[in-house]
Amino acid sequence: MDDVWYAIVLAGSLVALGNWRAGIYAGLLLDCLRDPVRKLAADQSVMITIGGAVVWAAVLARMLIDHQSEIRTMLRRYPPLKPMIAFLLLAVVPGALLSCVLYSGGWKLAVIGSVSYIAPLVGIAAGYFLASSEEAVYRVLRVYAILNSIMLIGVPLEYLDYDIPALGGIQTDWVRYRDGYTVDLIAGFYRSPDIMGLHAAHVAMFSALLFLKSRSVSKFGWAGLVLWAAACMLLSGRRKMVGIPFVFLAVYIAIAWYRGLRQINKMVALLATCGLAGVGIFVGVWDDGMSSEYTEYAGTIVTEGAMRMNDVVIKGSIGTLQQVGILGAGIGTATQGRYYVEVGSTRQSRGWQEDGVSRLLMEFGVPGLIFVGISGFCLMRCLWKSLLIVPPTSSVQALQVGALGVVFGDLASAIISHQQFSGDPVSGLIVTMLAGVALGAPRIYAASRAARPAGRRDEGVQHPMLAGAGS
Repeated sequence: MDDVWYAIVLAGSLVALGNWRAGIYAGLLLDCLRDPVRKLAADQSVMITIGGAVVWAAVLARMLIDHQSEIRTMLRRYPPLKPMIAFLLLAVVPGALLSCVLYSGGWKLAVIGSVSYIAPLVGIAAGYFLASSEEAVYRVLRVYAILNSIMLIGVPLEYLDYDIPALGGIQTDWVRYRDGYTVDLIAGFYRSPDIMGLHAAHVAMFSALLFLKSRSVSKFGWAGLVLWAAACMLLSGRRKMVGIPFVFLAVYIAIAWYRGLRQINKMVALLATCGLAGVGIFVGVWDDGMSSEYTEYAGTIVTEGAMRMNDVVIKGSIGTLQQVGILGAGIGTATQGRYYVEVGSTRQSRGWQEDGVSRLLMEFGVPGLIFVGISGFCLMRCLWKSLLIVPPTSSVQALQVGALGVVFGDLASAIISHQQFSGDPVSGLIVTMLAGVALGAPRIYAASRAARPAGRRDEGVQHPMLAGAGS
């Protein structure tokens, strides 16, 4: 089976090298297949999971070859991107050198950690390239949502105890122990409940955006997928995944209200419809004796959220500083996947940090954390500027606001627990591509504006940053 899988990965990579847009769809398909293939393989090698990312590497390589000039244009259009990159490198390079010096074979840690921090830069550029038109972006969201909604069929099958190969975790039974009850965490066809929950959250958010975009009966289909993904998210037993769509909704509604988007009414209508339908399904179909464990545990995201933040982020950060000091232990030491490489050390090289802040302190120390914070602030400045360029009367702004909602939802999840992103660069790539889409939204608007008849173009003064934005 391994040989067949690697042959498929090679074929997908060749497709991507020839046409990066086709490569994106090949990458999305292989992302769905890699976990079931790994579970069915005799050795269940992690290389099967990593191998699927090769297609995305080919996609990015082809993108960079085809759009070299656009990188310079993007940097000119958003000047804060240069200091963003510089401050990120000021954190990554010293952290990588520290790992190489402190540990025998530490270069492996440096490579694993560096990839997880540098990949977002490439992802942002990729999203910017993808943002050539609204349809190009929505097509990717549509394919992602459909493919992963099919994959989510494994969730109820595992919940109902069907004995089907490729269901469940990899050599792991995931259980959450609570006072008075336990919650069986469900992975379905994915390799872990975290990964399944993340994909379910993305399906729910992408389907919501597609619902807002659709003007046909397909609206009902996308609303149905929102409900379907929400149910699977609940069964994942991962509260941080359940929280992602809530952050997405809060950000979307807040920005939409600030910018005066008409789509805010449609989002509220979707929420009301799905909420009522969800209550009806819950009361009429779901077995109360089984579901109460999951709903009670999911509800603790509200009742225990502040305590969880304090225990994980604040206490974790203090514990990390006590463990490694203000300079950190080197890049890669707290990155998911570090345990697959053999590294000798003169200090503690295996981080226990679960939240994103403690991870940064472990790998970069206090100075590096400050540099990463400045880098993130520069990116936020660019995103805010791009948001103000596109007028709220344009449908492009609805896509842009939706992309930002997804980014902030995943960012909130990464702050609580970084593993699903640091251990899977493809998951991080998807989210950073949406940040790039938000930056590229002015290009889409400028191109659509130029394509309209002169009498139908928006009136008023054109924003100076839209000059040449369609290039």
